Amino acid sequence: MAKRGVSIYDIAQLAGVSTATVSNVLNEKGSYSAKTRDLVLRIAHEQGYVANFAAKSLREASTKTIALLTPDVSNDFFSTLVLRVESLLHESGYTSYICNTGSDAEREERYVRDLVSKQVDGLVYIGGRTHEPPSIAVDLPVVHIDHRGTIDMRRETYVENDIHAMGYDMTQNLIDHGCTRVALASVSATVYHRGDQDQVAGYLRCLEDHGMPLDENLVLKGPHQQSSLVEAAQLVRDCLDAGHAFDGVVALGDRVALGVVNALKERGVAVGRDVRVIGMDDSIYSRVSTPAISTVRRNTAALAERGAQAMLAMLGDDKDVEAHVLVPHEIVERATTLG
Repeated sequence: MAKRGVSIYDIAQLAGVSTATVSNVLNEKGSYSAKTRDLVLRIAHEQGYVANFAAKSLREASTKTIALLTPDVSNDFFSTLVLRVESLLHESGYTSYICNTGSDAEREERYVRDLVSKQVDGLVYIGGRTHEPPSIAVDLPVVHIDHRGTIDMRRETYVENDIHAMGYDMTQNLIDHGCTRVALASVSATVYHRGDQDQVAGYLRCLEDHGMPLDENLVLKGPHQQSSLVEAAQLVRDCLDAGHAFDGVVALGDRVALGVVNALKERGVAVGRDVRVIGMDDSIYSRVSTPAISTVRRNTAALAERGAQAMLAMLGDDKDVEAHVLVPHEIVERATTLG
């Protein structure tokens, strides 16, 4: 029976070589003799250790486990996706490890290393952004659902909405309702660098298409050092106190939108008439708010289903899995834009 918890140090001791040599062999890096390679791989196989899934001979059978990594399980959008993906994978006989990374790169890397040592069959990133995964995970099948970063895995699929189009459509909706000074509110622990492919770029492009010059004073950004509700509300108060007028707000998230609405109501602003607000994600926050918040429905069911399907297909060695899947979004209008 394969042993659990075996490390490269154990393999190095059994093989009589350094841990660096073991790492090089398992990751197919550096120089070493064929004899050393065969010895290390044989011992790794006998001990049930999997450090690099490129060496398929090291793996005897699937562990039927998948890792789901998300930056914030309290986020309604992310948690809905996590729950649905976990359910779909469970229906196919897989157990899921659910990991909350807190948008911390080091914490995420520790999770991945531990998960690889547990011989998970694949990784599903849900939301957030990753800089670079540990090299030991490079050959695992990976699915990114609304997840951004600089990952370069050998088997991976991105499942997402067209977020540039989302930012554009949100801004267009407010302009269609007569807004001429549209602010942007964003609260995020991480900054997504996607060039002209993010929501902010969509907002800017829509303003440009309508001949509306960007007013930097109306770009309200917070570092997410407090809750989204509190931070977004303070951003709006600060903007109003500085004398910067606006008649529409594109809020990147429903919790952000709710904070915007709360701050405007505190100041006696008629939301939906004097200032129109649109959020994003169609979460519970948009529905319980008074007034109810217009938002973007991102079709979480389809995102989760396409992501789970892609993972199962890769686990089944399907060579024709789409590398990039776009799920359509739609604007849902409620009182904050309809009045």
